[in-house]
This record gives sequence, C-alpha cells and structure tokens, in this order.
Amino acid sequence: MKRIIFLAITAVFVLASCKQTNAQKEAEGLLKKATLEYENEKYEDALRSIDSLRNVYPNSIDVRERALILYQDVCLGQAQKNVERLDVELEKLEAEYNSKKSLAEAHHAEGTATEEELEGVNRMRLQRDSLKVKFDTECAKVKLIKQKQKEG
Repeated sequence: MKRIIFLAITAVFVLASCKQTNAQKEAEGLLKKATLEYENEKYEDALRSIDSLRNVYPNSIDVRERALILYQDVCLGQAQKNVERLDVELEKLEAEYNSKKSLAEAHHAEGTATEEELEGVNRMRLQRDSLKVKFDTECAKVKLIKQKQKEG
C-alpha cells in the first residue's frame, strides 16, 4: 500500500514537472515573439505579447525577468520613435505658426487683420504648445528609461 501511494505521489510530481517544462517552453516562445515584434518596430504588439506572458505564465520567473528587460527596451524604442515624429511635426508647425503670426502682426499693424485670422494664429499657438508638451514628455520618458536601464 505504501508503495502504491509512493508511486502515485511520484507520478504526480513527474507530471507537474512536465507541465512546468511545457509552460516554460510556451513562455519562451511568447518572449521570442515579443522580441521579433520589437526588432520589427511593432512596439504595441510587443507590449501586448509581454503583457500576455506576464498574465498567462506568472510562474516562469526567469522568462519574466528577461521580458522585463525587453519591456524597457520596447518602451525606449517607442518613446524614441515618438520623439522623432513629434520633432518633425513641431518643426513644421513652428514654421507655419511663425509665418502666420508675422503676417497677422503685419495686418494688425495696418488695421486690416480679421478676427478669424487672429483666432487662427491663437489656435495654431495652442497646437504648438500642446505639441511641445508632448515632445517634452516623451523626452523625459526616454531619459527616465535610460536611467532605469543604467541602474538595473
């Protein structure tokens, strides 16, 4: 009887270890998928894959630790891409704003500026300021992630 119980317990442990190995392999596969998505600059997909890995395989500690490093890399890549995009938009908007502003100021000095023209310049200034805030936020995000990576 003791022998049967011992064999049953041993069988349970063997099956449990096989399941853990399969879970580990599946978690590794999900991490590889996230890595490929990151390398192809599909940052949103990579973040979703990492999130799935965290939720579905909470006990795969080693894989989750590597996923955390990848998560920081993905966030950094995403923020850097946003900085580049926002910089281009900001330069274009800044040039357009300065052009319309100087034209509106000239019309205002002549007394021919319309209310619509002045409101348009003000709206453009608000857009520019909003874009600057987004740009500064993304730059701060890049700086913070790089600092965290140095610490970690």
